[in-house]
Amino acid sequence: MNIRSTVLLALAALLLWLAGCHYAAKNVYTSKSFKTVARHHKTIAILPFDVRVGLRPNEMRNLTPERHYDLELKHGRAVQSALQVYFLHTVNAKKEVIAVQDVRTTNALLEEKDIQPEELTQFTPTELAQLLGVDAVLMGSLTTEKPLSTGAALAIAAYTFFFTPDITDGGPTNAGNTTMKIYDGATGDLLWSYDKMLARGLGSDTQTIVRAITRKASKKIPYGKLKA
Repeated sequence: MNIRSTVLLALAALLLWLAGCHYAAKNVYTSKSFKTVARHHKTIAILPFDVRVGLRPNEMRNLTPERHYDLELKHGRAVQSALQVYFLHTVNAKKEVIAVQDVRTTNALLEEKDIQPEELTQFTPTELAQLLGVDAVLMGSLTTEKPLSTGAALAIAAYTFFFTPDITDGGPTNAGNTTMKIYDGATGDLLWSYDKMLARGLGSDTQTIVRAITRKASKKIPYGKLKA
């Protein structure tokens, strides 16, 4: 393939990718009453995330539906645990601003009622808070898209090389979208929400997406702005 053909293929691939990324903006909402309400919160529960992992066809062939679901469940628990660590080491670094229910306790209580992560939206935030015995709940979802084919990824890499030499990333080959929400347990009111799409570079995997999204989103959680 000559340079002209490579560039044309790169442009076509880039346009297709851009068409699918028009929604990549970050959306953050914080209720005006957050500070007033959150100061009365003593304990928050971080619920397991509802995760959907996009895989290539050859990867899907090597996974049974049960193993695929187990993979998604493990990623959901990984995000949940990562957020617990964030609260413990960042929000409560100097003084405990809000206690975080251990995720093992949260999951055990949910399992007693046979509630799976994808079923959490069937319950109101107030019902979940009462079940878990907490003042607030943080819940969310995470979707990782199917990575681009090798050809398309290389085409975007070629475009990057020829037209944007200052950019060292080989071009996005996978993307993730996360939504997080914090609800007041007493009223069920939405206090904070975060919606963000994150594209990753050539060779990225689902675990990279999980780590990157969790890291970026956790920095926006407003509890850290409350004075201890």
